[in-house]
Amino acid sequence: MNQVKWGLIGCGDIAQRCVGPALALLSSCKLVAVSRRDSSALQHCVKQFGAERGYESWQDLLADDSIQAVYLASPVHLHCEQAVKAAECGKHILCEKPMAMNSRQGQTMVDAARQNQVHLGISYYRHFFPVVRRLKEILASEEIGKVMQVRIDAAETPLFSEDHPRYWIFEKEKAGGGCLMDFGCHRIEVLLHLLGEVDTVKAATGKVYDRHAVEDVATLLLTFENGSHGVLSVMRGGTEDRDTVTILGTKGSARVNTLSQGVITVASARGSQTETLPPHNNFHLPLLEDFTRSLLEGAAPEVDGRIGLRVQEIVDEAYRSAGFK
Repeated sequence: MNQVKWGLIGCGDIAQRCVGPALALLSSCKLVAVSRRDSSALQHCVKQFGAERGYESWQDLLADDSIQAVYLASPVHLHCEQAVKAAECGKHILCEKPMAMNSRQGQTMVDAARQNQVHLGISYYRHFFPVVRRLKEILASEEIGKVMQVRIDAAETPLFSEDHPRYWIFEKEKAGGGCLMDFGCHRIEVLLHLLGEVDTVKAATGKVYDRHAVEDVATLLLTFENGSHGVLSVMRGGTEDRDTVTILGTKGSARVNTLSQGVITVASARGSQTETLPPHNNFHLPLLEDFTRSLLEGAAPEVDGRIGLRVQEIVDEAYRSAGFK
């Protein structure tokens, strides 16, 4: 087998901007079918993505025996049910982040994949950013000494109106939480990738905007088994988007002002040096390439279900610490 036949469940913003175009660009991938509940928009999606056919029901897509792997680009509250059914149908699964509504659902997904001998990956695409790989190299070489603290600040300003297709991210019963669930989870994966296992989690959450039922600000303090600390601040709203990483070591520092741009400044005994390591224009392409390669070679994907589950466990611990219900 030199090509994986894909099905795409959900045709929203992520699918249109990232997943569909990435599948079209990768010669190792073939998009066979898409599913969308809106029948009037389904054929447009089929044509837009170059798929062979479309299904109004995701269950019908999973029953298509020609499909080997599925990408779940659906809202979070659907992930567990869809992933379990996909595994039972023998499909490999690449699931949008966050993995599930909570770690209990995440464990159910991991168990279903293992029991049905299919691969499960979670779409933490920042794992593949060249600047993140460079940070990991710097820490491994101890160029800036031993890590004392890593601080990540993430903020997104859009506050969608109720008629916006993505308004569901403000509905707790569909999203599971607010900014911590939606994009804070991405940064937790980066922290795990850079620093290893988390020992303790403490957090505070807040809700400044009254119109939403979920938190719009969260701050986490993580201690790691290697003795270092991680501080994660996430915020939805305000006037300033942020995506920064600051690493302070015993012999220097590394700073990335905007992770998605990839400019890194390293200060050490050798002086200060700046490198520019931008990600692929389509953030999802390296992720899909790695997952597809794992299927073709029979290896594990770099960001598998266990990593997604650990991120979800930390999110759960943070909400418990903050008293978020």
